[in-house]
Amino acid sequence: MLTNHNYSSIDNTWDQEIVDCCKTGTSGNPNCSDCCYDSWQDELQKVTPLYYQVIEQATQLQAKISFITDRRNRYQLWDDELIKAETLSAAICYQLKLIATQSDKIWYNSCKAEEAIEILFCMIRDTYSQIDKIKTVYDGLQNCITRLNDPSLVPGQGILKALDDYRQKLDAVIKTRDDIIKGIIEAIRLACLIRDSISTRCCDDSYNPCAPNDTPCACEPNDIYYGFKTIICEWYKSFACDVDCTDGTSIGSGAAMAMKEPDKNNQEKCMLEPTFEFPICNNPFKLEVEGWILQDNDKLKTLTDELNQVLIRKETLLACKTSLDNAIKAVDPKTRCK
Repeated sequence: MLTNHNYSSIDNTWDQEIVDCCKTGTSGNPNCSDCCYDSWQDELQKVTPLYYQVIEQATQLQAKISFITDRRNRYQLWDDELIKAETLSAAICYQLKLIATQSDKIWYNSCKAEEAIEILFCMIRDTYSQIDKIKTVYDGLQNCITRLNDPSLVPGQGILKALDDYRQKLDAVIKTRDDIIKGIIEAIRLACLIRDSISTRCCDDSYNPCAPNDTPCACEPNDIYYGFKTIICEWYKSFACDVDCTDGTSIGSGAAMAMKEPDKNNQEKCMLEPTFEFPICNNPFKLEVEGWILQDNDKLKTLTDELNQVLIRKETLLACKTSLDNAIKAVDPKTRCK
């Protein structure tokens, strides 16, 4: 059994009331209230403007959604580019940290090497000062022997031979002084040059090159200094490599986009300046762009919900309008009463 209700034919006189109604009126403009023609016409006149009004609302909402979506996508593109720049800056910071850490150790060793060479120079200078004193004592002893003119002291024999041998060795040591002094001075010059190439200032003893996880560029003099390490540390600080990212939920103040400053007439004027701060994750402009994206997403959600409600109302009114149009056509006396 396909159905619980058997099909029965419709009575051929189902529209007899409409036919009778049409007979009671004139053929040009029948007035038959039983046909519901007039009431449906009134309802159609009310529904039609509401339907077109809803269409206009949907069109305007769709235009707003399209505009905000395009703007949101542009903001998102900016944010994506900033995220890419943030990734690149993080990679640069990683490399700078490696270079800065090694340059700190080289710089510390160069400073200590310079100090050691200076100490060595002082030791060599003191050694040759002592040799000069020995030479003076030797010359005095040799002068005393000559003046004594003792026949028992035969040149080349005995104590005089030992003194001659000592004199030869003393002269040999003295002859090395010039070359050694020149060499140690050159070593000091090169040590200072290497140290100055790394940094023109040395840190105090608070720096520990063997400390684990040390912070690069932590020991920096307060005065002006130059060198390779200086450049690396300036870049390291400029990229704010040691600054951690904060919570980015707050919206920036917009200072990175526009700055207001008084002119000569004490009137504020807006000046766009391409100021950019690191780290990018804490940059006011990036935080502001992310805030704009969140605001547009909220607006899109609200407008989309509103558009969906309008579209539902539009379909409802369209169904009502279509039903009235079909019903009016079906009972139109001009058609039915011919």
